Amino acid sequence: MTIKVHGPSYQYHNEILEKPELILVRDHHYNETDRCFHLQKLLENSQCDPRLHTVVFDHINIHDDVMQNYNFIYYPGFLAREEREFNNQSIEIDWNNRKALFNFMINKPRPHRKILLELIDQFSLIHYTYSLAWKENHVNNIRVTDYKFGNEIVMGQGIKNGSYKNALTYDGLLKQTVFEPSCISLITEPVFFEREAILTEKTIMSVYSGTFPIWIGGWRCADALEQFGFDTFTDIIDHGYQTEEDPVERCRQAVQLNLELLTNLTRTINLVEDCRSRFEKNLNLLKTNVFHRTCKKIIEKQTSYKTVRGLQMLYRVT
Repeated sequence: MTIKVHGPSYQYHNEILEKPELILVRDHHYNETDRCFHLQKLLENSQCDPRLHTVVFDHINIHDDVMQNYNFIYYPGFLAREEREFNNQSIEIDWNNRKALFNFMINKPRPHRKILLELIDQFSLIHYTYSLAWKENHVNNIRVTDYKFGNEIVMGQGIKNGSYKNALTYDGLLKQTVFEPSCISLITEPVFFEREAILTEKTIMSVYSGTFPIWIGGWRCADALEQFGFDTFTDIIDHGYQTEEDPVERCRQAVQLNLELLTNLTRTINLVEDCRSRFEKNLNLLKTNVFHRTCKKIIEKQTSYKTVRGLQMLYRVT
């Protein structure tokens, strides 16, 4: 039997796994309300050795938390799908109009996204572009934005894009207004409490816009991106924050360790211009389907037909 788990909504209800199973986990899976991994409860209450199960993640790239000794396959199926969507969008690149130091994009109100708004005030950061898809901002005085095509559903804090793909939203709404005019992307991936690395379309947007990436709250996101061959500009950006155990302090250090970059407009613009060939190399990795190729390599290494079939269910490689 192959077990399918939707990470954000899954809760353990005393299910008992009697024998080794293949478990496919879509999306992030840490429960911020219960402050636990419900998947851990499922594994540890097995009648068999929980290490005999094979767990496949389509979003998680690194797990350094309480389940790190289990049998995981990190399969970047989500990134491969997003990569394909962005590449098929035929996005025209314009990296010649840098005016702002950094950008940020906030939709759902996760803890580290509110912390980022607080940090902008705390460090008196200016010269930024942004998207803040809330009806009202109760954290600080930054105005909310209204970037939408027209049919999206605007909630109190967030927006439902409906059928609009992330690549289309980037190309049609965010590329010229938020990303390409800036030098640095302050990225808030959907991970905060847990010691897991997750990369999504937010990181892909940074690559497409040729901006320096700094992950606010993310655990080892720079390490995760480097695993695929990307340059994270460690000679320019201090990613020392990424393994700070305290997630609140991790957010603060991401800004503080890179404060010179986030405040010196002239110097940062010059650095971006000097790194153009490195940005182009990163973009070329995306355009040559690095995540798809990684998925293909993972499938080719498998000896179990059941595992191959499960991987193909998450993201089909032809």
